[in-house]
Amino acid sequence: MIRLLVLFLVLASPLKAEEFPALYAVTGVAADDVLNIRAQPDAASPIIGTLSPDATGVEVLATSGNWALVNSGEGSGYASMRFLAREPGPAWNALQTPLTCLGTEPFWSLKIDPQRGTTHFLTPDDQAPASQPMTGLWPAQPWAESAAVGLADGMAVLTGAECSDGMSDRSYGIAVDIFRTGPAGGDRLSGCCLLDQP
Repeated sequence: MIRLLVLFLVLASPLKAEEFPALYAVTGVAADDVLNIRAQPDAASPIIGTLSPDATGVEVLATSGNWALVNSGEGSGYASMRFLAREPGPAWNALQTPLTCLGTEPFWSLKIDPQRGTTHFLTPDDQAPASQPMTGLWPAQPWAESAAVGLADGMAVLTGAECSDGMSDRSYGIAVDIFRTGPAGGDRLSGCCLLDQP
């Protein structure tokens, strides 16, 4: 009986919120100032970039003490969490926020727009492919933190994990595996995703 009660509580619990990645807004910075992005989580570390005082949609990938790991140009660095406030919205793996996924060898991109129910897969060989409707949407659950999106010709499986595009020093917080079907056989692509502003 106790096992059944524990199982019920687990299944009935709300979706576990994955804290990162998540979108943040700069706050508490004077209008004529900027929020510095530093090479290391240390106020004495060199400045490698800045965020404007009204910046929104800043993707925080992880934290180190009171510092947030964010991207800046082709690299990543640290901004003070004191000046960042989480924007409202569900965890990324609830699949309610648009995502852009990227990969190499060959180069490809996948835009996922849960609000419109569409995906857009693009390779250098494509001229102007149209958006395709999603064939399914599987948000994370308390017992399964990965999420998946049904594509017109396969499936994309998304997992919260440190990820690198292999081409830059940028950091990503979501890894993706795409399984495509076709007349010539299956194709598997791997890459990284970032959060887009809704």
